[in-house]
Amino acid sequence: MKKTKIYIAGPITGHDLNERFEAFELVENKCNELGFNVVNPMKLKHDHDKTWQSYMRECIEALIKCDAIYLMQDWELSEGARLEFTIASKLKMQIIDPTDEKHN
Repeated sequence: MKKTKIYIAGPITGHDLNERFEAFELVENKCNELGFNVVNPMKLKHDHDKTWQSYMRECIEALIKCDAIYLMQDWELSEGARLEFTIASKLKMQIIDPTDEKHN
């Protein structure tokens, strides 16, 4: 049986990158334990000009190849994560928001 491929969405820009890497890795480990095939945007190759737009193009390309999206805490404060959520919603992907009462 094919594993569900899940993309992690959360705030990165304007935050300490080491702290974000650790936070995303914790979620990645949790999703792996739940049986997902995980796409962690902090681990994408990022072989580009390092602008926000270039990061988002790469992240969106990875996102649209997934079946689901995992929304990290405070995702709604991130312009990029909000964009990723909108795309996932429009593509009718499974949305996992652990802060939503329905998932607790």
